[in-house]
Amino acid sequence: MRRALPTVLLAAALLAASPVFAQAAGDTDELVRLPGQGLVKPDTAPAQRNLDRLVPGGGLFASFDANGDGQISAEELTGGMRAAFLLADANADGQLGALEQQDWAADLPTRDDTLANPVRFDPNLDRIVTFDEFRAVIAELATNYQDDRGVIEIAKLSAPAPKPERGERRTPPAGPPPERSGAGSN
Repeated sequence: MRRALPTVLLAAALLAASPVFAQAAGDTDELVRLPGQGLVKPDTAPAQRNLDRLVPGGGLFASFDANGDGQISAEELTGGMRAAFLLADANADGQLGALEQQDWAADLPTRDDTLANPVRFDPNLDRIVTFDEFRAVIAELATNYQDDRGVIEIAKLSAPAPKPERGERRTPPAGPPPERSGAGSN
């Protein structure tokens, strides 16, 4: 039994790592990026405080509104991306490591799991995020919220409340329970 345990552990480790090797070998596969929502932190700017939940990246985009008009222009978006990267690059080496990115995301006005995920910004998985990689992800995310003029309105960054998880108990309607016919009556 003692000899079988290391063999089983080695086999389990190899099976768990096999998707990683398969991903590295196949250049045509793309990463699946799941959307998330950000909850607005209590100490945020007034324009963002009016929104209960924000769409992925919503808190970051709202911080780009330099003139406070409730809209993010293409110029504000470009300037905001540069400023956000410089802020995230804590050691000023021109690239982001995973810890720098996670620390930066933790300081955003929302708790946003999409921006805290280091893999989201690192499509080539080299564990280094350049400004071009960072800009590409923010620009791609922005296209989801821009109107035909390329403007993002902060008021439209509100996200709906999440749906209950499958199997999660829902609250019964108020009032007496419905009568059951034929149960216990003669």
